[in-house]
Amino acid sequence: MLHRTQELIEPLRELKSIPEGNTHPIPESLLELSSRSMRSLRGASLNPRNVSLVEIGIDDGESEESLDLGHSQVSMGLKQTPIQPLRDTIPIAACDAASVKIGETETGMIFAIRAVAVWRQPDRFVFTRWGPLLFHITNSEEPERLRDEDSQVFGGLSVKTLRVLTRLRNHVERWTQGVLSETVKNGIILLDGSLTAGTPDNPASRVKNILNTARSNHTITLALSKSTQLTVGGKNILTFFEAERTPHLFDISSIVEAEYPPYPVRFLGRVCVVKFSSDGFLFRLDIDKETDEQSALSALGRVAGTDVIFHGYPETLRIAHIFSTFTANEILAVQRFVVSNHRVTLQSRPSLRRSLFGPFGTSRYVA
Repeated sequence: MLHRTQELIEPLRELKSIPEGNTHPIPESLLELSSRSMRSLRGASLNPRNVSLVEIGIDDGESEESLDLGHSQVSMGLKQTPIQPLRDTIPIAACDAASVKIGETETGMIFAIRAVAVWRQPDRFVFTRWGPLLFHITNSEEPERLRDEDSQVFGGLSVKTLRVLTRLRNHVERWTQGVLSETVKNGIILLDGSLTAGTPDNPASRVKNILNTARSNHTITLALSKSTQLTVGGKNILTFFEAERTPHLFDISSIVEAEYPPYPVRFLGRVCVVKFSSDGFLFRLDIDKETDEQSALSALGRVAGTDVIFHGYPETLRIAHIFSTFTANEILAVQRFVVSNHRVTLQSRPSLRRSLFGPFGTSRYVA
């Protein structure tokens, strides 16, 4: 079990949400965007998000977009490639980002976004955390005051708020991935999610730049999805490959690309199903398309043999997820920080769902 302990010796008013002296500071434009959004809070009231101290990690992250491949015979004619674990001292790095709702104001919501990069070294892990970055996203900025029916259930968020939050989180996460692509030499970068891009919230140009920079540093980029919405006839793609127990790889790019045109969605990686260990789970894996097959297999073997594989998942990427996820204590600390630094008054409002339905008053979506 992983335990984290921190000692804070600075006076309360000296605490900052962004640490100073970071080797790779957050871009000033992003800091200014955060500051500008929070300035409108002066004198406002905040209905804090209710959290329980028995909750460990709290993450309001969104799953990837659903893609269905129709009724293709996905498991027919695909080549199974075994993965041979290789012990090596090759650098392995990973990153992840998380966003979480902090509370509601009269005009919108306050969110926190945090990103983490983890570098695996022969005798230890080194990590850097950026954030939390705070954003006050208001509903009044909508060009149209229209809401669909489900927007009320998404924690009371408007459609635009969800879109803005997704875009902000993607921006922070892509920036972190760019830091890794610039700093990792002759190694392997593990990303959370996929290499599918081409939407306004996730431009293909940014992903292509990250991959190009990594290639220039002789680094291979792999993207691993904790959960995938890629389905065949409504059935999750991973269920077609559960029978095989040994570490292996199935390349399903030909099926995916035959089903979907290259625009606007771009598959910048070869889409695969991977099993890193005999006792592990299956995952969707995207491999940079410009990486040749032999180099890709060698990289997978080095991940399987050098990194610790926990239930089939690389430890470096697992730690990045753990360190980026907000705990209940951290949400309470951010709420206290907002009150102390932005002259906000805490004003808890009763939960309509809890008042009406008691213990059955849960939401289908974000709390």
